[in-house]
Amino acid sequence: MVMVTFAACVAAQAMEMGDTIVIVNGDTVKHVKDGGKKADKYKLNDFLDLDVAFGAVAPLGGPDNISFGLRPHEWTLGLRYKFSPKKSLQTYSVGLWCKWARYTLKGDELFYRDDATKEVLVDKFPDTASDKYASIHIFSLSVPFFFTQRLGKKSDWKLTLGPVLNFNVKGSLASSYEVGDYEYENYVKGIKYRPVTIDIMGMVTYKEVSVYFKYAPMNVLKKDKGPQFHSLSFGVFL
Repeated sequence: MVMVTFAACVAAQAMEMGDTIVIVNGDTVKHVKDGGKKADKYKLNDFLDLDVAFGAVAPLGGPDNISFGLRPHEWTLGLRYKFSPKKSLQTYSVGLWCKWARYTLKGDELFYRDDATKEVLVDKFPDTASDKYASIHIFSLSVPFFFTQRLGKKSDWKLTLGPVLNFNVKGSLASSYEVGDYEYENYVKGIKYRPVTIDIMGMVTYKEVSVYFKYAPMNVLKKDKGPQFHSLSFGVFL
């Protein structure tokens, strides 16, 4: 009776531990390791990260009659779901971001919209104008798909690469300038931007701070609805 009670206690303990099988053979109690526990190394550790990024945008490939400038006009805010196999140096992630980008002219040109065709056109500021500003604004909901490689088990360095799918949901243009004591401002909604674009983004991370680089090969505006240009951006990612 004592041996039966002892065996039952051992069996109960084995069930709690989850890694031992108890075999009762007469008065003998044997413990056998359960090899199924090895599957734990494929268990995923998952968590959410808050992403905040601020960078500069350099429009590329625009027509000869306009001159874009490099401006700190890209902001990103959102969440990202990250997961990696246990004891792995690789991480996979997908997220949802809100992104604001401004593409700013640096010369004597300004943007305006033809009300009949909805096309974004380029004109000149008045010769006596000062404090000149002209830009196209795009707001997007973006979905990043990233692969991250840590450079060693004890390393604080990581490399990240992947595409970013942008659903562009709002576009506008703005211009302002001063002539003498008068200030002129123009803000126009309803420009014809491309609704979906794809970027390629990479990051170099040390501990929790990253420097990012992003290439946007697709034009911002629809064909025949404004100057055709794409962009390169870079900045800090937290």
